[in-house]
Order: sequence, then C-alpha cells, then structure tokens
Amino acid sequence: MENENQEQIPAQEPIGEVLKKYKQMREEGATPKPPITPDSIPEPKAVPPIPKPTSFDQQQFENTMSRETDPDLMTSYEIIKLPSKGKFYKNGLSEVTVEYMTSKDEDILTTPSLIENGTVIDVLLKRKIKTAGVNPNDLLVGDRSAIILFLRSSSYGSEYSVQVPDPRTNALFKTQVDLTKLAYKKVEEQPDEQGHFTVQLPMRKKMVKFKLLTAGEETSIFKNAEAFKEASGQEFSDYSTLKLKSHVVSIDGKTDRGYISKFIDAMPALDALTIRRKILDVSPDVDMAYEFSTKDGYKFNADLSIGIDFFFPNT
Repeated sequence: MENENQEQIPAQEPIGEVLKKYKQMREEGATPKPPITPDSIPEPKAVPPIPKPTSFDQQQFENTMSRETDPDLMTSYEIIKLPSKGKFYKNGLSEVTVEYMTSKDEDILTTPSLIENGTVIDVLLKRKIKTAGVNPNDLLVGDRSAIILFLRSSSYGSEYSVQVPDPRTNALFKTQVDLTKLAYKKVEEQPDEQGHFTVQLPMRKKMVKFKLLTAGEETSIFKNAEAFKEASGQEFSDYSTLKLKSHVVSIDGKTDRGYISKFIDAMPALDALTIRRKILDVSPDVDMAYEFSTKDGYKFNADLSIGIDFFFPNT
C-alpha cells in the first residue's frame, strides 16, 4: 500500500531547479501567464467629466485682486448712516456705502461746465456712492448733506475756516470749526405710513398734509422757477411758492392739484410760514447749529454756513 501511495504523489523538484527553469523561460519570453478569472479583471477607471466653461465674474476677480494688491493702491469705503433712517424710501434704505475721495475726484470739482450748470455735486455723488441702485437725486436733501459732509471731512480734514458775525457788534471774525462736532438733527415727529405729515393752518383752520421732497425734485423746481422768471421777465423767482405747492399733497382731504395750487396762491402769509416751519422741523438733516467763540472768549450759537470753498479749504 505504501508503494501505491508513493506512486500517486508527483515527485517534487528542488526549489533551485524550479527557479532555474523560471529564469530561463523569462529570458526566452515564455513565462506562463496567470489564469484569467472574474476577480482578476480590473474595473475600468471612471473618466472625469470635462468641466463646463465658467463666465467671467468681475466682482470675484476684483475681490481676489484686492487681496493680492498693495493696500496703498486700493480705494477705501465707509458705510454712512442716513439721517432719514430709511423711513421715507420704499426700499427702507437707511445706509449707503461711500468711497473716499481721491485725487481724480478733484477733476470733477474743477470742471467748469459742471460748476456752471450746477451739477458738480450730483456727478461727485454718483461716482462716490457705491450702494447698488441708489440715485443721489432720489435721496432727501438731508441724506445728501450727510454724505457730502463725510466726503469733505474724510478727504480734507475736519477743520473748516469760516467767517462769522459777532452778535454783539455784527463784525465778522475768522475762526475754525470742527466738522466732526456736527450731529444729525433730532426729529421727534414721525411720518404716517405714506411718509406724510399733518399741520393745521392758524388762519384758514385747514388741515394740510405734506411730503418731503427729494434733492432731484427740489432741483427741478428751482430750474423751472428760474426758467419762468427769465421767460416772463419778472424780477423775483417763484421758487418758494412752487416748492410749497410740491410739498402739499392734500388740504382738508382735497388732493386736486389745481385746487391746491390756487389755495396756496391765495393763502395768508402766516399759514405759508406755518407749513414751512413744520417742514423744517420734521426734515431729517445734519444739525448745522454750532457753538462759536470770539477772541475774547464770548460764546454763542449760530448755524454754520457752507461756502463754495467747502471742498477747497485754504491750506
């Protein structure tokens, strides 16, 4: 039995002989290939999708460049809170991003044609206000004043030279004011849901509703008044009356524009003064009241007047 079992077991070659044969077959290029099984077939590699071309993003490009550029070569911005607090705009605009003035902006301020036609500040504001969708002409006068004050004080410093009359002698004296001391006016009364205010006339006993005007509306009224003055040859301008007519939206509930115009033309002066005072009281703005001091130490309060040299301080 032992002999039969020994015949069934194949004779094993020494390991040295096996390696010798394998080396010889390898040199002859006849090495045996491993059997192909399902497990030995490699799975095909997934081909990565071709990326879609992306459109150029200007904002992203500028943001990236701003991080990689010398900060001294970039223009800075500031967020300015508006005196109106967004209560008179449909979109609730309460603050705007404003770019600091640069040397190039002086080209605007010194352009004769812009100075002559009175649009120099409008062009400057359009260039400096960076909040999307904001037209300077659609802002209230007080909100524009706040932005102009920021541009001036942040560009040329807070000191501003003015000439003020001494209330004791009415003699003018030169002094310096600190523009940073100017604050927003405190307005106690709030508008209704339509942005309107109400005032009662002392003479005619009528209830008048009025709105505040934007800077663009006031400019348009002024131009119309000047054009009518020139065309008619009259010596005075109707600006104040035309402006008052634009403010008023109803008189005792009557909204007909023809009626309002005729009513204001015939209105007693005290009634007109009452409306104008109320408009001034409720208009959000920069409070221009300032405490002045004479050379001998006498202190008094007066409204600060802004001259044509506001953006060109004496150095």
